Formats: sequence, C-alpha cells, structure tokens
Amino acid sequence: MKRHSIGKKFRKIKALKKADPQAIIPEAPEQLQKYIQELTSKGLKINKVQYAMFQTKNGLSYPGLIATEPIMPKDTLVSLPKELLLTTLHAFESPLKQIFVEYPQLFSPKFLPQWEDYQFLAYLLYEYQRGPESKWHLLISNLPRDIDYAVFWRPEDQAFLEDKYLVKLAKKQHQDFMVAFNTLKYITDKYRNLFKPGTVTLENAIWLYTHIVSRSFGGQGLKYVTMVPFCELFNHEQVDVCYDLSYKDRSSNYDDVFMSKKIVKGQEDVDVDDLSLSSSDNSQGSEDDISDSEFVMGDYDEYQEFDFDSYKNSSFRNFHENLRRMSEIKPLPNEEQEEFYQRVQNQQQFLNKFRKEFNIKLNIQRDVFQLAIDCKSFLFKNIDFGDNYSIFFLGQVFQVLDATIHDFFKEDKSSAIAREDIKKVHITCTVYKDYLYGFLNNVMKQPIQQKINLFAQKIGRRLTRGFETVEQVLSQPVDRRCEFYKSDWERDKFVNFHMRTRDPFEKGSQVYFCYSRLSNRQMLLKYGMALEYNKYDSTFLRVEYLKYLKNKEAIWIVHRFKLNKFKRFKLKFTVPPYGLIVFCKSVNWTLYENSIDTLFKINDLKLERKALLLARQILVEENSKFKDTIEELEKQLYDQSVGYHEYFAIVYRLERLRLYRYNINLINICIVVLDKIMNGVPFLEAIQKTEYDNEFYETNRNVLNTYFEQMRSTKQLSK
Repeated sequence: MKRHSIGKKFRKIKALKKADPQAIIPEAPEQLQKYIQELTSKGLKINKVQYAMFQTKNGLSYPGLIATEPIMPKDTLVSLPKELLLTTLHAFESPLKQIFVEYPQLFSPKFLPQWEDYQFLAYLLYEYQRGPESKWHLLISNLPRDIDYAVFWRPEDQAFLEDKYLVKLAKKQHQDFMVAFNTLKYITDKYRNLFKPGTVTLENAIWLYTHIVSRSFGGQGLKYVTMVPFCELFNHEQVDVCYDLSYKDRSSNYDDVFMSKKIVKGQEDVDVDDLSLSSSDNSQGSEDDISDSEFVMGDYDEYQEFDFDSYKNSSFRNFHENLRRMSEIKPLPNEEQEEFYQRVQNQQQFLNKFRKEFNIKLNIQRDVFQLAIDCKSFLFKNIDFGDNYSIFFLGQVFQVLDATIHDFFKEDKSSAIAREDIKKVHITCTVYKDYLYGFLNNVMKQPIQQKINLFAQKIGRRLTRGFETVEQVLSQPVDRRCEFYKSDWERDKFVNFHMRTRDPFEKGSQVYFCYSRLSNRQMLLKYGMALEYNKYDSTFLRVEYLKYLKNKEAIWIVHRFKLNKFKRFKLKFTVPPYGLIVFCKSVNWTLYENSIDTLFKINDLKLERKALLLARQILVEENSKFKDTIEELEKQLYDQSVGYHEYFAIVYRLERLRLYRYNINLINICIVVLDKIMNGVPFLEAIQKTEYDNEFYETNRNVLNTYFEQMRSTKQLSK
C-alpha cells in the first residue's frame, strides 16, 4: 500500500519534479549576478540549478530555481561555507550588543520567545543603512520588497480567505508586531549614533521581518536563527529536498543510505514520505492550533450537585430540634416522683442511643458521599473535561453517581449496595482513562506525557492577550543581577551547509525545498502562500455539540467549567477523521449498555454505523455552508484579473473544500464497506472500489487500511 500514499498521489496530480514547459530562464538581475559572483568567490557551489521564472495557473510570475539537467537522489544542489551564513550570533556580537543588554524586555529569551527575530530585525536594519560598507549588503539588497504574508495583508485581502478564525489570528500577530516595532523604534531613537534617521521605518521593518520569518533557517543542527545566502531562491513544496551539515570529523548529518531513501532496520513499516528530513508533524500547541475558542459563560440552573454540607447542616438542625422536643418530659398527672425519674432516665438512655445512631449514620453517609467525590476527583485529575469526547462519558458518570447518592440518602439503597455501585463506576472510569490515553497516544498521535491535573485545560486554550503598548513592554522589571544572555555563546561546529535531495527532478522542472510539514493555514501566516494538494494541509471542523448532550449533568459540567461552545476536529488528507468518529460514537454510547472499548475501537458494528452516519451528516451540513464549489474555485485560479493575495486565498479555500469532500468520501466508503460486512459479504470483496472512490481507490485503501483491519477483526471475532 505504500506506493499509493496520498503524498505520491498529490505529487502525480501536480506533476512535481516534471519539466515545466512555461518556465523561463531569463538573464538574472544584475544585483543577483553580483551577489552570486561574490558568494562563488567565497566558496559557494551551485550544482544543476539556476535562477528562473515560473507562473501560477493564471500567469502570475515568481522567481525560483530550475533544474538545468536531470537531478538524482543524493545530489548536492548548493554548498556554502559556514562563514557565509548570517546568524543571531552576528547580531549579538555587533555594536548593537549594548542595546540588547540595556533592553532585555525586547531582545532576551528571558522575556520573549521571539527574541532572536527582534535581534535579527534590529541588526538587519543596522546593516541595511550601511549600504555597500556592510558585509551583508548584497544579501540584504537581494531580498525582494514585493513579498509579504497574511499578517501584513490589507483587511480587504484577508477577507478573501473567508475564515474569520484565521483572520483573527493574523490580526493578533499584526498587533504583536506593531507593539514590537514601536518598542524597537522607541529604543533605536535613543541611539542616534547607531541608527540614522529614516532607517527604522514601518516599511523597512515589515520588509526585513517578512524575510526573517519566511526565509530563515533553524533546527537540524543549526544553533541559531540563520539566513542562508542564495538558498532563499528555493520555493516551498512537499518534496524531499533538505539541508545537511558537514563536519571536519564526519562527512555530514545524513549518510548515503538515508539520502537514497532506503528503509533502514526498524523502519520497515514507515512510509518513506514520513522519513522526510523536512520537519516534525504538527503537534499540540503548534501554530496550527489556532486559539479560536468561544466559551459557555452563562449559568445552568436545571441541575445542582448534591451538597453534603447543606444536607449535614440540615440534618443537625432537624436532629437537635427532635432532640429538644424529646428531652422535654413533664410529670404526668398522679405520677409518682420515682416513676417520673425512671421515665427521665429511660428517655435519656434512648436519646443517647439516638444521638449515637445519628452520628454513626451521618459518618456512613459522609463515607459513601466521599467515595463518590473521590470518583469525581479521579476524573478531575486524569481526564481533560474540555477534550473532544469525554463530556458524554462524564455526564453519564455524574448522573449515575448522583442517582446512587440520591437513592442512598433517601434510604432506597443500602450503604453496601451504594459502595458497590460507586466502586463499579470507579473501575469504569479507570478503564475509560486507559482506553482514552491509548487512543490519544496511538491513533491521534497526541501523547499525554505525564499524569497531571488537567483542571486548567477545562476552559480550553484561550488566546493570550499580549502587550498593547511600548510602556507595557518596557515597564517589565529588569533585575540587573540576572544574566539575560549566555556569557559564552555556543558556536556552530559544522564546516559547510548543503542543500541535498532524495528526490529526482527532470531537467526543466522547478526544484523546491521542503521548509516543513505545514498546513496551508500555517503557510499563509508564515509565507503568504498556500499549496494545492498539500499533503500536510488540514482544516478544522467545528461542531456545536451542546445539542447532542442528553442529560442535565453533562450540560451542567459545560457551564460549570465554562467549556468551549464547539468541539474542534482536524480534517486531514493522511488519516480518516478518527476524532470525529469517536465523538459521534460518544453521542450514541450508553454507560453499562455499551462497553468502554466500543468507543475507541470497532467492537460494535451497529454503534459504528450510527457514528459514521452522524459523522457524514455533520460533515455534509458544514460543507454546505461554503458559498463556493470546488469546480468554481478551480476555475477562478485561471482568472488573470486575480492578484497574488487573492490567488493564494482561493487556493486556501479550495483546499478546505477538497478536505471536506475527501473526508466525506472516506466516511461514505466506510459506510458502504460496513454495510457489506454486516450483510455477510467477505471482507476482501467488501472493500473493493465504491462509487465514492473515483480516481483515489488505491490511495483511499491505504488511508483506510488500519480502520478496515479493525472491521475485519471485529467480524471474525463475532463469528
């Protein structure tokens, strides 16, 4: 199945690595020629690629690199000595060091995660004003001014995206940049000996900051944010072109076996696409997880938790009132004094027994109630109340616990039975936790690193509000006794930087570099572009789940902990929407009627079918809200009146629709296959091509392989 991966299918559709008949190899601009000549004299080596111009589907031109002859795996396309690379270390060791030391609030890792970017920005502005005197003059002067990314788009251009959440985040990042720029401007104005008037302008800052964000390198052996001369000409695509570092004592980071795409021992089951050197997959908390939460803020008065303290106080009041009444003994007419004393004594013994029994009963009630509280406490400590699935389980658990407590306190249930019921619930919660963790670790690839109290996550991930003024940034207290920077900055130990490929390219094809495994959302926020048929693209499906909650306890939990109004599921090309399917199973799942494992595995085909039908319904409803169709957007990509921003916005919207269509088709295929299996059709016959596969049959079977294997196992076990 590996040969039918979604990545290979998309590369075939886009004809990646094939000759581009519309590519033009013009004479490079004079400034670029000087740049390359200077770099070559200092050790730059260029192999099999050169400057060229390419076109989007509607004829918009853009520069890149073209293959001048066939490129083979293991080829090194570009090599540069380490000395030609520009890093944060150059900035820190420049005359600007005094500024960085004086204002750590903007330039130190102790205050800001983007500290390197702001150091770099200050340094590039400083070197830019020096003109030809600067060592980096040709690098800076060859950075084009006509590129930007979505953060700096005009509002009318951002509107083309038709995604209020993405626009919201872009505006937030723009606000953060403006605060940083104004802070930088305030600081540099104090150092007229270092910065000439007219240097630190908003136009210059946006221009250079765009290149820091979109064209700098980091990680994979590089110690600092790094700009690599000439390599900024590589455009982005999902190809296996990576950077490599060579050392004096060894050839490079990656040996020839790796660069030849040979599967090494222990990786036999890994798709070679996923051995890419380009990056790690999107992880929790990444920039792809846009903070777009809307929280339930109101109160819910149709349910109240059992309040033991109130019950205890009420019981005490009633007990003491009864005690007072029973203690009031008056002599009876013609009653002898001795008889009266005896009656008082008997009553006192009775009251002592009554008091003792009351305390024993209250202690038993407290113990049983505490067992229920301990069970809920276990959930607090181990389950994220704000995750995509658990609210349905939690609501039913709270309902059972509260019903048990109610029956026990109404004396409809003995303490022994109540204890057994609560113990059963606690065991069920433990089993649920284990299955949930397994699902998150193995299926969703969202490992829970340690058992911690997740209480803080119950209100979701809020968009943090950053500083809004220069005064707020600089008013942060600075303890001059602290060390805000390393006293001895670590030096890069490699000798040469290389751009190498594991992919072959035809002569005349555009040669790309894979920046990272980025969704189109991330690409717009980093590079101002989006890719068609991006294997790593994703979109978020938001489900208003409150309408699916069946009991008051679950609705109360949502209000009590102010959870998100929506459950958000990431739709991807590479895997089925497992999270959505589990959510839909949770909607139809009943405690003690269905086993826990049916939530996270395919163990009940009828429940699975209900989930698939609901998942399809939700996807189709959400898909219908898009105002354009795939076919209409595909046509718009050829509209020559469309500019760069609108073009990539169309690509973004188009890929969102393709993701919806693809996931709807996957669900439809699963329903068809499941129906056949439930009707007794042999497994291999049941998974044959359906009307929803179109030209993606082999690829779909690759994507659905794990899911179908679970179906097969369940069917075999049921025989």
